[in-house]
Amino acid sequence: MEPIAQAIHERWRSEQISGGRPAPSWEELDESRKESSRDQARDIPVKLRLVGCDIAPSAEEAATDFAFTDEEVEKLAADEHRRWMRERIADGWTAGGKDAACKTTPYLVPFEELPAEIAEYDRIFVREIPSLLKLAGLRVVRTATMSTPDQGKG
Repeated sequence: MEPIAQAIHERWRSEQISGGRPAPSWEELDESRKESSRDQARDIPVKLRLVGCDIAPSAEEAATDFAFTDEEVEKLAADEHRRWMRERIADGWTAGGKDAACKTTPYLVPFEELPAEIAEYDRIFVREIPSLLKLAGLRVVRTATMSTPDQGKG
C-alpha cells in the first residue's frame, strides 16, 4: 500500500501548492504524516466492501474505467470523514478553531455538518480511489449487486 499512500500524499500536496500553500514532499514528511496517508490507503478495501466492491489485479482485458455512483460517493465520503475523525481524536486533536499547533480543528463534526468545500475533499478522495489503485496495478471490481428498495416487489 506504500505506493498508494504516496499517491494520496502527492494528491494533497498538489492541492496545497496550487492554492499557494507550501507542502512537503513524501521524503520530507515526518513519520506520523506518512502513517496518516498509509492509514487512508489501508482503509480503501474496507470502504469498497461497504458498497459491494473489492480490489483485484488489473487486467488489460478488464481495463474499463470504474466510477462510483453518486450515492456510493456520499456513503464512502462520510465513511472517510469518520475515519479521519478517529485518526485525529486518537492523535489528541479536539474541536475548536483551526490551529495545528494546538491540535484543534472545526471539522470534528458529522460529515453532514461540514462546510461544502471541506466535504468535497472527502468526495474527491473517493472518486480518485480507482486511479490510486491503478498506480499499484490494481482495480476496483463489483462483487455484489446492491439491492434497491424497489427490487423484489412485484
